[in-house]
Amino acid sequence: MTSTSLRSVLLAVVAGAILATMPPTPSEALFSLFKKKEQVVEGGQTGPATVNAADAAAKISDYRRSRGLPPVTVDATLTAIAASQAQAMARARKMSHSLGGSFPSRLSRGGYDALIAAENLAAGPRNLDEVISSWRASKGHNANLLKAGVTQIGIAVAYAPNNKYGNYWALVLGTPDTGQQQGPDAGPPVSAVPQ
Repeated sequence: MTSTSLRSVLLAVVAGAILATMPPTPSEALFSLFKKKEQVVEGGQTGPATVNAADAAAKISDYRRSRGLPPVTVDATLTAIAASQAQAMARARKMSHSLGGSFPSRLSRGGYDALIAAENLAAGPRNLDEVISSWRASKGHNANLLKAGVTQIGIAVAYAPNNKYGNYWALVLGTPDTGQQQGPDAGPPVSAVPQ
C-alpha cells in the first residue's frame, strides 16, 4: 500500500470516528422516530403505559380548537375498536394498520358505521403526551388529528413485554354516518393513513 493510500484510509477512519461521535442534527433525530408512515419510538417503556380516554379527548380537543376546529368526544365503540387493534399489535409485536383486517372492515366488524374515519398508530411512546407529540410531529398523523368533520375518538394502548417498543397505541377518529348526508358531498372516504 502506498503512503498516499495509507493516508487516505487513515483519514477516512478518523473522519468516520469523528462523525460517529457527533450528536444527530435535530432533523436526523426527528426523522429517526419514523419508519414508513407509522410512528415508531425506539426504546419504549419498560412497563405498560395507561391512557385515560377523557384526558386524550381533552388534549386532542385543545389542539383542534387552537386550529379553529371543533372538539372531539370519547366514543365507546371507537375505543373498543382501538383497543382491539392495540392488542393485536402487541400480540404480533409489530405495528400495522392491516392486522385484523383492513381499517374499514375493522370499523364495520366493530359496529361503527363511519361517515368519516381515520386511524393513527404508534409503537414505543411511554405516555399520552409522548404519543400525541409524536403524532403532531408527523404530517400524515397530524392531518388525522386535525381532520375536518371528526367528532369522536377512541384510544387505547397495549403492552408487549420483552419487546423493544413495549407500548402499542391506536387512535381512531371518526364521525358516525347518521344517514343524514348522502351522495357525492357526503364526505371523504374512510382511510387508515392519509395519502
